[in-house]
Amino acid sequence: MIFQATKNYQISISITILFIVIVPLLSNSFVDFFWGFGVLTLGILHGANDLEIIAKNFKGKLNNLYFNSILIYLVLVITGAVLFFILPDIALPLFILFSSYHFGEQHWEERLSFSLFHFIFYTLYGGFIFFLMFTLKYEPVVEVIKKISGYHLGFDFFLYTTVFLGLTLFIAMLLMPTTRSFFIKEWLLLLLLGGIFNIGSLLFAFAFYFVVWHSLPSLIDQLNFLYGEINFKSFLKYLKNSILYWLASLFSLFLVYRYIDFEADYFLPLFFSFLAAITFPHTIVIGIMKHKNAWRIAF
Repeated sequence: MIFQATKNYQISISITILFIVIVPLLSNSFVDFFWGFGVLTLGILHGANDLEIIAKNFKGKLNNLYFNSILIYLVLVITGAVLFFILPDIALPLFILFSSYHFGEQHWEERLSFSLFHFIFYTLYGGFIFFLMFTLKYEPVVEVIKKISGYHLGFDFFLYTTVFLGLTLFIAMLLMPTTRSFFIKEWLLLLLLGGIFNIGSLLFAFAFYFVVWHSLPSLIDQLNFLYGEINFKSFLKYLKNSILYWLASLFSLFLVYRYIDFEADYFLPLFFSFLAAITFPHTIVIGIMKHKNAWRIAF
């Protein structure tokens, strides 16, 4: 698995450098369509097999425990969606917090053991990536936040938060023996991500990281967990087991956008709200999948 993770890392680095070079040569509309399509396909697909992961986690246990887990999962999805329309000023920070941990965990869990300190480190790493993107894409970000929550946040808030998170991450990586050996490589990566976030649109910036640096590695981890192998055959199994949930997610997004009376430019806020609704339970399921034994000890 370590070899596989290293290989995936090298591929993602190569893709990142390639798109830093070619994106300025392409039209914004094409880039946005391409990466928006990537989120709606591979991005959502990587979270569409959570129910099978739950089933494997509860294999051999009482059926009612399994079905109760599915019920809780679906309730969390619905609750997340409702929160964004009823209490968006609470739902939005929760989405950023959950996603920060989830992104950081995906990036580091092969190299770090499960502990409270590493839990905080995952969140710090993911949070820095989010706020780096927010700062470099301030104008569209603040419009999305304003449409979702009604709040207008100044540029200084994003800049100072990014600097604080960056300095804290810098110091933490130097002080932690488990991360010190990755220090140069990781900060070169963060520099490349800053380059990616600085070109193109907000949709491209988010979609690129979400697909290349999160969804693809997560999908590979899930294939290994569910089927014990990573190949085209296991991917077809994954697709077969997840396609109904994936199509239902896309259809739900279409219905909300088509039949609820939003402003014409509300698609991006709706898009991020939709991703948030399915992020909450997905983060919990993947966390248990990756650290099942540690969760048993903790609880």
